[in-house]
Amino acid sequence: MGTFERFTTKTHFNSLKRLVVLVGLAVLAAKLAVTAIWAVPGGSPLDLLARLAASVADLGAVLLVFEVLRSRRPANRAARSAVLLAVSPALLVASGIHGDPAGIAVALLLLGMYLLVDQQAPLAAGIAVGVAARVDPLVLVAAPVALAVVFPRRERPDGGALRHFGGALVAALLAGWVPALAWGWRSQQAGAGGDGPGGLGPGWLLARPVDEGLSGFLLGPGRPLVLAAAVVPAVLWVRHRPGRAYAAVGLALLAPLALTPAWSPRELVWPLVFGYLGDARWASIYAAAAGAALLWTSAWWGPGLPWDGGVAPVAVPAGGRGAALGLVAWAVLVVWLGLGWRTVAVESRRARDPSPPATEPAPRGAHAGPGTSPSRRFVSLPK
Repeated sequence: MGTFERFTTKTHFNSLKRLVVLVGLAVLAAKLAVTAIWAVPGGSPLDLLARLAASVADLGAVLLVFEVLRSRRPANRAARSAVLLAVSPALLVASGIHGDPAGIAVALLLLGMYLLVDQQAPLAAGIAVGVAARVDPLVLVAAPVALAVVFPRRERPDGGALRHFGGALVAALLAGWVPALAWGWRSQQAGAGGDGPGGLGPGWLLARPVDEGLSGFLLGPGRPLVLAAAVVPAVLWVRHRPGRAYAAVGLALLAPLALTPAWSPRELVWPLVFGYLGDARWASIYAAAAGAALLWTSAWWGPGLPWDGGVAPVAVPAGGRGAALGLVAWAVLVVWLGLGWRTVAVESRRARDPSPPATEPAPRGAHAGPGTSPSRRFVSLPK
């Protein structure tokens, strides 16, 4: 590549980076303006600080998505994914309206994975993931995937990275949780008073006729099975294909939401960020479906469904636009999960097969080279 080509390539990349930053800052300003104009009457300054922190975390997640993708995909696609994430209505509702800490937890988890995978800094990564788990314990679903990334392999028998990451993670968890549990902080009891399955999920259909049937099983004794279905395929994927670490975390966050029959509106935010690190097309479809559901049910003009759930099944509307939008979002989740599991099976089978794949003519316009994924249905993130 000549000097002129290098100059034009760098100029193009810098322009795309400035575009992502400007869009992220514009969306941040819009969220803060929405927060200031439609402030909740009688709200405390802490509510404003929560919305500010969540909105800034969204901006950080957008910049990290661009940083992760720019070395794995064409710069145009990386910028497109980051911009689509920035303007997602689901993040607007979660951060700008409710100030939900889930966005902070996801941004910290993404930072931890970036430090672990791209920067080879397991000590700092363990601290970041531990702090994210203190913000929201659901982050621990992704911890086995991160441990699988640093687990010793044939080509890397040294276990130093595993010790550093595991030790930092345990230390951060102890530092964050032991004081809270010892003094019985009230924040640890939030959400414990739910009245049964209720929310936007298919539990609307399952929980009404049979409250203690399949819905009650999956939300109660069957919860470990749901978590195993989320964690085991993601860990196997990383063990066979280490370059799929980000997409595996996204799969682990996606599966509990798709398999749980009833979830609260806030949980729709979890698969969004890592989804754009996997398949941007399905992430955009999900962002539209989840954004529509949240805008209808959880904004000021919505029917007032509790953001954190915890409502009795009989109190959740069984019909109307809210129910329809919730079921559409769940249907997208189920299809997306099925495509993810299919990709795990295909890539794991090919990783176990030592024979080289048969040579086939590449489709027109396909990118041939080390960045090509054997299955582009869910993810194409080689490392």
